[in-house]
Amino acid sequence: MRCSVIRTHYLGQKRRDNDPAPAVIGTVHMYSVTRDDLRRQITVMTMDGLAKFGGMQKGAIPDLLEPELLTFASDRGMMVCGFEEIDGRRYYQGW
Repeated sequence: MRCSVIRTHYLGQKRRDNDPAPAVIGTVHMYSVTRDDLRRQITVMTMDGLAKFGGMQKGAIPDLLEPELLTFASDRGMMVCGFEEIDGRRYYQGW
C-alpha cells in the first residue's frame, strides 16, 4: 500500500506550520535489528520509494528508529515519532 509521509522536524527542530516538508510517497515497512553500538535490538521504520516499472528503491528520507505511534484516525492518518540518524547524530523526528 502506498503511503504519503510528511516529516515534522528538520535536524531535531520543529518545522514551522507555514513551511511544511514536502510529502514523500512510497511504502512503509517495520523491522527489528540488533545494533552493536546500542547493545540491544531496536525497531526501525523505513520507507521505500517507487521506482520505474513498479520496482522499489531506498526512500529519500532517513529511517525512523524506535518508532512510537502517537495518534491514529482512520479518516486522517496517523502520527509516528522516533529518531533519525544523520551523520552519526540522532535527531527527534515525526512522520
